[in-house]
Amino acid sequence: MGQLRLRVVLPVLLLASLVSGLAQAAPRRSDASRTPASPQRPDTFGIDSYTVTSISDLSFTAFDDTTSVHADPGDYFRYTTGVNGGSFVSGAIIPAGAVIDYVGLGSCDPLGGSFSVSVYEVDSAGNVSQIALFPSSMHPCSLDYNSTALDHQILYNAFETIQVEVIQEPTAPLDGSARFSSVEIWWHRAVSPAPAVATFNDVPTSHPFFQYVEALAASGITGGCGNGNYCPDAPLTRGQMAVFLSKALGLHFSGVPPF
Repeated sequence: MGQLRLRVVLPVLLLASLVSGLAQAAPRRSDASRTPASPQRPDTFGIDSYTVTSISDLSFTAFDDTTSVHADPGDYFRYTTGVNGGSFVSGAIIPAGAVIDYVGLGSCDPLGGSFSVSVYEVDSAGNVSQIALFPSSMHPCSLDYNSTALDHQILYNAFETIQVEVIQEPTAPLDGSARFSSVEIWWHRAVSPAPAVATFNDVPTSHPFFQYVEALAASGITGGCGNGNYCPDAPLTRGQMAVFLSKALGLHFSGVPPF
């Protein structure tokens, strides 16, 4: 019996030790720094998690008529054989309020610097504001990311578009050894900044949860507990939780009977 207990306890202790070691070794990032882990691929956990908008090379078109587009059907890459290089452009869908931190450029670039990627905000009047610009580095085939978080928030997505441009430099080889495959935009959601005036009497601007309570109120998720109060310390019933979640997630059912 003693040997059996030893056989059971030892694996458990070893597993606990391994989990503890992994937890200590796992990269952690605060909202303030948001610097990339090593390698520079922006992997994060929990509340720091990113959504990735990936744009295939098939979504890109030539920026103008002078750019000749060549595609490699074997591995889905694009490039141009024009002696003056060329540009490829595509749109990207990013929700309002999202914060863009990293842009990835997938390419094969044996010499380095053959491609660069730019991300722009373009309003309805055609005014252009650059969000990011960086060149590819020397590698056979890989993805490059900017090394420092951009921390650029998209305030609106109405009357504005996100445009992505991949530029093939004139110095790039013209034999197809330099080519690009995709662009990735890594973004995360953010809570709106707190207003200057409090909505509820019992959640003043100095309250530690002020920003988050105001976000719930502004989005229509909660109207408080009555008499101009929010009751931040009151317990939450399952019924109230249903209201919060349904409004926050926008739960909607069509009413169409199932098959």
